[in-house]
Amino acid sequence: MPIPSPSPSPWFAALALLAALALTGCESTPSSGGPRGDVITEAARYGLVHVPAKIPGIRVDLRYRTSENATHRPLYPANMPCLLHPVTVERLARAQRLLEAQGYGILILDAWRPPESHAALWNAVRDPRWVVPPSDGLSMHCYGLAVDVTLVDASGRALRMPSGFDEFSERARRDYSGPDPEIRKNVAILHDAMREAGFRSIPDEWWHFDIPGTTRATRVTAKQLGLRLPQ
Repeated sequence: MPIPSPSPSPWFAALALLAALALTGCESTPSSGGPRGDVITEAARYGLVHVPAKIPGIRVDLRYRTSENATHRPLYPANMPCLLHPVTVERLARAQRLLEAQGYGILILDAWRPPESHAALWNAVRDPRWVVPPSDGLSMHCYGLAVDVTLVDASGRALRMPSGFDEFSERARRDYSGPDPEIRKNVAILHDAMREAGFRSIPDEWWHFDIPGTTRATRVTAKQLGLRLPQ
């Protein structure tokens, strides 16, 4: 008869959890399970990289997996992976290192966006100031060349910013001129690191960064990756 193993102590369980987080890049795990491996494998064929596997310590909370966005409903499945073009990943890794040296980090709010989800976002907003109309082409998100991020402290706590994510209003401008010095400092720290890493920002959304110039990238749809989007 085998001898039962003793129950692990609380500190051992905590160490195991930390190790698991280190392996996943601190991605928040949906209740239905983590990102599907078959989708990540298929995405690699189209030149998209699973970000948490490449950038240790980066945190992920894709808001289009939830209703915390401009459409007030999920546009992605709960197990949507965080994918980006390799050039974007390389620059994002540099920004993460720059911020970690200062005691901060990056929380990814959106990354590669399926064209089908972008069309749904446009149908909800219908304002070209905030969302690229599908008739004019596609957002750089649809090629993995844009990423939406915010600043977190060393423990992963999101720091104060001018507005919430996807708040399409004057409050969302990157050139915050309000009375709160903490918000000004947070915006400056984030934008300085992203700019030094090679990203470009836009005036109306403090959270949006993309790759300037021309980078070869493939238009990839959810259907091509086998992703079933919420209806």
